[in-house]
Amino acid sequence: MIAGGVQKRPGGYPMRRVVGFLVKALGAIAAVVLLSGFGAYAAAASPATSTPVFVELFTSEGCSSCPPADELLAAIEQKIPNVVVLSEHVTYWNHDGWTDPFSTAESTDRQADYVYRMGLKSSYTPEMVVDGKKEFIGSDARAATDAIKGAMDDARTPVSISGVTVGADRRVNFEIVTGTVRSSSVLFVVAAQDEGTKHVSTGENGGHTLRHVMIARSFTQAAKIKGGGSYSGHLAVKLPEAVSGSGWHLVAFVQQGRGGAVVGAASAAVPNEGASSAMGLGQ
Repeated sequence: MIAGGVQKRPGGYPMRRVVGFLVKALGAIAAVVLLSGFGAYAAAASPATSTPVFVELFTSEGCSSCPPADELLAAIEQKIPNVVVLSEHVTYWNHDGWTDPFSTAESTDRQADYVYRMGLKSSYTPEMVVDGKKEFIGSDARAATDAIKGAMDDARTPVSISGVTVGADRRVNFEIVTGTVRSSSVLFVVAAQDEGTKHVSTGENGGHTLRHVMIARSFTQAAKIKGGGSYSGHLAVKLPEAVSGSGWHLVAFVQQGRGGAVVGAASAAVPNEGASSAMGLGQ
């Protein structure tokens, strides 16, 4: 049956949508298989005590190409040891029928810094960036595994988060210690929501329910570190209200200027209010 130029199956679903679902499903299966194999390699090749690789995904709920990248980031977090991931939702899709509740101006600005530093023509979604050095289409599992594998042997600055406590006012207190940086750098701390699931009612993803992991909800420029120096200190950030999800991590990373290389990263779980945790490197 042909209706409006779109071939339909007997149940009434456009054939191109059915094919799209199949391609997406097969792509997700292939990504999981690829990452599972790479995860075993990474576990053997990268000691648990080494400084994690930092993986950022610039995404949007208004972008129909982004859900496979969101799934890939979740698979990387689950399958590959010793990585710190961060989902950064941009704002420039918000004019196109759906306002992404996780989007922040800081995420948009960070991506623009990478565009400038890497000499790209423009921002795009989905985009994945590894250690602030390599960027590629965010749903490309092969590119992701190659970039993470290549980054594992890079020298990095150790970063640790410890003594995490949270009070009734949702203010999180913690200690951060970094190793020595080779050149001037900036220490950032992000309040990342562990997961968020949202039903999208309009826009390119209208009618779909999307899931995200490690969502950047607030950014704090915690300190500037001079070349040859390090940082050690007590910090505090206030957690935003959760959006369609729960759980929090602190993500800290050291970056060599706007859009520069990320030379060290760590994450630590935020305990329930009134509890405390002593978390170190990694997740």
